[in-house]
Amino acid sequence: MHIALVGYMFGDGGIQTHTDTLAQGLAQKGHEVKVITPAEMANHKGDPITANGYEIIVQSGLKDALGGFGLRGWAEAMVVAGTGWNSMIGTLRSGPNCRKIFFEVMSGKPGGAKDPRRLVHLGFDAIVGQGKPVEDRFCKEFKWNGPRCTIAALPGELALPQVNETPPAGDKPLRFAHFGRLARHKNVSLLVEQWDAYGEGATLDIWGGGEDADHLKDLIAQKGLGDQIKLKGRYPSGDAYSQLLTEYDLTLLPTIGEEGAPLVLLESMACGVPFVANGVGGIPDYTNQDCSVTSKGIDEFMPLLQEMIARIRTQGINRPRIQNFYANTFSPSVLTDRWEAYLSEQVALN
Repeated sequence: MHIALVGYMFGDGGIQTHTDTLAQGLAQKGHEVKVITPAEMANHKGDPITANGYEIIVQSGLKDALGGFGLRGWAEAMVVAGTGWNSMIGTLRSGPNCRKIFFEVMSGKPGGAKDPRRLVHLGFDAIVGQGKPVEDRFCKEFKWNGPRCTIAALPGELALPQVNETPPAGDKPLRFAHFGRLARHKNVSLLVEQWDAYGEGATLDIWGGGEDADHLKDLIAQKGLGDQIKLKGRYPSGDAYSQLLTEYDLTLLPTIGEEGAPLVLLESMACGVPFVANGVGGIPDYTNQDCSVTSKGIDEFMPLLQEMIARIRTQGINRPRIQNFYANTFSPSVLTDRWEAYLSEQVALN
């Protein structure tokens, strides 16, 4: 197949990771893949992703979009991840023999009357949500009644570390971590504010940077928690990231934002580390017997954390089972197969 993926390819982020990993996977299966990216954005600068087995085309604006990114007659399927007027217009102009698919990687919530995602009604053939709640919300909010399905976004390729079952911790100190951008909607302050009540016998490392870092630093100092909660800054990538994750007993994501389905939770499972997360966006799709996801809002988060601590202390952690759930459900190879099968079905409809 001739497949075009439209997504931003500068810096770090879920769209970049998904698009790069899927493009590589499809190319390795023998498909011709081109990735169309907007030019580097002033508010999201970063190094360009290096193409591996596929071609990256940087679109220069509306003129390129009106020309279908130069892919009219070539592309058999075009998948747009994220939003942007030019990305949507360029896909619509990709020609009558190209299946046009929108991949909702956000929460499905509209961004106002001028949200470019409303262009799906002008000629897109199908939408894919990265989680079932995301798919349902998108279809409701944008009044989409056409073909729809759920396929998760791809995480990056991680070398799965060797993991073993962890015996009950008893009274041993526990190590928790939060990985991700430090924005107010990530709600990391909840952990600091309620640490005295729920964090006894544990430490918390907060990895990442962002606009909420200074606020968290001040809050930690005000509460005298500097020995128990530490801001660690930027976290590594690749094998070093995998090894770092395995050092923890639990990862925490108390986000209250309009999330899609954060890849950090997949990465945690890939390393056999359980998590507690607030069930917004597509996060409920990650639920399994070894991890906890709220079902009724953020007020459940800290009590679920307390229950998880008790479980780790009395039952231990079945790390191989967590890793196997990831490998059989959300690994790049499994999800690439799902995307390939889906795109083959779509192309057959041309």
